[in-house]
Amino acid sequence: MFSTKAHSIPKSIGGNRICKNVCDDCNSYFGSKNGEGISIEEVLKEAFNITRQRLLESPETKELRNSKRKNRFKSIYFEIFTKNDGSKRLKLKKSFRRNRAYQSKLSRYFKRGLFKIFLEESERQFGNGLDSRFNFIREYARYNIGNYPIFYFERKVGIIITFNGEAESPEIFFDRMNYLHSGNGFAEIEFLGHVFGIPASRMWELDCENYIKNSIKKKIYFFKKVKPIKYLIDMDLTLNILND
Repeated sequence: MFSTKAHSIPKSIGGNRICKNVCDDCNSYFGSKNGEGISIEEVLKEAFNITRQRLLESPETKELRNSKRKNRFKSIYFEIFTKNDGSKRLKLKKSFRRNRAYQSKLSRYFKRGLFKIFLEESERQFGNGLDSRFNFIREYARYNIGNYPIFYFERKVGIIITFNGEAESPEIFFDRMNYLHSGNGFAEIEFLGHVFGIPASRMWELDCENYIKNSIKKKIYFFKKVKPIKYLIDMDLTLNILND
């Protein structure tokens, strides 16, 4: 029995679901800076709270505007500019912009955090997170061993289906939409309107080409391309696709 509750999706981005099979040391690790000046949870918060803010500004959630203004997210790393057409431009703050090594570090922390969420939500929803086939994910997310890609699917249509309250209390979906593709050593998740492809096998490289081909074929009407995440700004965190 552990003494602390482990939120599979961090509370800092609205998560309220608990994964019971996470030890206290691991739970503490993901929220701590561990001498590196940055934590995995902090990077997840930086990325996904930008998306949450955009979703909270939609007409469907206008009744939340008063509370939203009181709790507006202030970014550590990003400057967000609103254009005349309502779209938003995301830039790293000057102190980080020219430091490509630091940008890569942020990206690595983000990917490790997404692997952590994937593993804990797999355990919470399906009870398979402790499966030995996921050991490589534990090594990467918790101990920073290895290097694995996460693929980001760029939408071509500015229509994102979300449930009421999803921006306030986000949830990971493995099979909500029929364009989510699993197999060939990969799994896909949707989170706050973003779709990610995640290796589900240590031997992911053997299946990568077929996975990309089959996944894009399944998404042909909704997504225009896929790319590995190199930097956080590779993703449409501000959901500018909604303006199209």
